[in-house]
Amino acid sequence: MSEAIELFHKDGRPAGIFYCSECRIVHKTESEAQQCHGIKLCECGQPVTRYFSNCEKCRLKGCQDEADRKELARFEKAKKITPKEYDGAHVFCGEKYYDSVEDAIDDYLEGQEPEYVWACKDTNLPKADIDRIIEPLVEEMWEDADSFDLNGIDELEKALAAFDKANEGISLWDPDYSTAILIKQEGK
Repeated sequence: MSEAIELFHKDGRPAGIFYCSECRIVHKTESEAQQCHGIKLCECGQPVTRYFSNCEKCRLKGCQDEADRKELARFEKAKKITPKEYDGAHVFCGEKYYDSVEDAIDDYLEGQEPEYVWACKDTNLPKADIDRIIEPLVEEMWEDADSFDLNGIDELEKALAAFDKANEGISLWDPDYSTAILIKQEGK
């Protein structure tokens, strides 16, 4: 168990927040700062599993919006791997994509790194859809107009096929919520 040290305002008033004497991570309560390098306990007194700040019961109860519940459910279902086990080209964390786990970690202050990042999967560029190109044109034509009223459809289809072929190598990345890459935090 580490020592909790209270922070103070410039004028000497106590700030009511504490930091761990070992790693200097700031915590909301004195007990959190004391438990920083020991067995982590939830505010309700139950032990906390690694990578979370509160117990499962409190996490489920404390999730105020659907996004939090969805993220928690994704994480709990996901396969957990280490950064060394991940061989993908990108990762997703928060609302950003990164070229590597290290790049994601570097985007945070020391000691405030995320507990995990999501793996990514290559979804490739979608094929050009001739109907989505023609539909707005036809809508601007007369009332009973149809794509058969347009000229050059065959040529457009060939051009789109050539376009798709020329862009086959372009990768698009989406989060792979089936795989969470755990980030080892020092002292935890």
